[in-house]
Amino acid sequence: MNVWVYVALCCFLCSGILKQHHGVATAGSTFSQSRQLSCLFETSETILLSSEIKYIRQNAWLLLSERPYPENPSADDTIKFIIRESSLDILQHVNEDTDKLECKISRYFTDNTQILWPGIQTQGDKLDSWFTGTIKHVADKFTVTVFLVQSSASREAENRIPEEVSQGNEERFYLSGVFLVRTGPSLIQSGLKKDVLLNCAFSVDHHTDVTIQWVLQQKGGQKKLIVAYSGSTRQVDYKDKRAEMFPAEILKGNASLLLRTVEIRDAGSYACLVSVSALLGAQSIQLEIVEKPTVTLNADVLSLVEGDEHKLICDVGHFYPHDAEAQWLLEPQKPGMLPHVVNHVLSSSHRQNSDGTYSFSTYFLLKASLRDNGCRYTCRVDHRSLKQPIRKSLTVQVTESTSATWLLVLLFLLLLAGCLVVTLYYLHQVMSSNKPKPY
Repeated sequence: MNVWVYVALCCFLCSGILKQHHGVATAGSTFSQSRQLSCLFETSETILLSSEIKYIRQNAWLLLSERPYPENPSADDTIKFIIRESSLDILQHVNEDTDKLECKISRYFTDNTQILWPGIQTQGDKLDSWFTGTIKHVADKFTVTVFLVQSSASREAENRIPEEVSQGNEERFYLSGVFLVRTGPSLIQSGLKKDVLLNCAFSVDHHTDVTIQWVLQQKGGQKKLIVAYSGSTRQVDYKDKRAEMFPAEILKGNASLLLRTVEIRDAGSYACLVSVSALLGAQSIQLEIVEKPTVTLNADVLSLVEGDEHKLICDVGHFYPHDAEAQWLLEPQKPGMLPHVVNHVLSSSHRQNSDGTYSFSTYFLLKASLRDNGCRYTCRVDHRSLKQPIRKSLTVQVTESTSATWLLVLLFLLLLAGCLVVTLYYLHQVMSSNKPKPY
């Protein structure tokens, strides 16, 4: 066999070993391939004699198992949260490379109330244990919150796990995934008068009625209900006429919200709230309104006479939010040199327009001189809505003052007139001396 075939075969085998070495997820393996994800288990406790809350974080593993008692991904004593196979397809929503996923597991408190869930066996008066697992893409592509339950009957069974399956003193939780909520990017930016889609989806392990609300929290903490859906009546109650849901898609797990022709007042944090039984899944999406500024100058080409004074104005208009910056620059006439920042520039105060956007002007007074002829002045504007600053330029043309030319002509004429007067006087004297006397 050709030596290059051996090399290719070895590379292929090595890559497989690197991706799945002893069942541990490595860079490049997806969640569906490894079926395990490194997480942080977060708990909290109140400090004695204080109202402060202390958060405790421990390393943990989240495992998807098809067997009652799977093998450990590692030999350490890391806490294991093992999700047994259920009708809730978690991988459908989070199947990405494991090194691109962040995971946090927390307890979900039910106020000492037993939540009756179809398919979950309870034992006597013992409460089930509930958890939430939040999985977020590091590039903010999505966030998923999964509700996990460990039934009281399951805890009793786990106490009787055979010794050959148990792994020392490690702590294991055998759970069922029953309900999840998924949203897209947590931050969306939009310009004015645009349509914006806020993505939100949910999945439940059985057919049931759900309640959905979209709530806007604006600056200052004020909350506003945008839309509400009742699963029992299949009706959508719109509190904002520009909001729209998709009733036919809700039955398929689509709880997305469409906002039409957004305005400044629509900015804020939108919470997608999905309620099933006594569980409330909540995900937030921040909507930012950013409008690009328009930049105009009071001239494209400016023709001046030496000594003239002219105001150069740069109008920056209709932008949002109001943190725009403008600067006047004198461009170099020689290549390879940096522009010079113009001094003594003034700016007007920000003016708020009827649509909520802002405008202002920046200007300076130019006194023309011959060295300004051919110079190019640029107004550079920067704003958070721009990938790169906007630059608008004008060229100055300066001609020599005509008053100086006329002064030279006048001096020449006066000199010529003086010469003429002197010449005439001299001729008069000569003629007078040559005239014959009467005697």
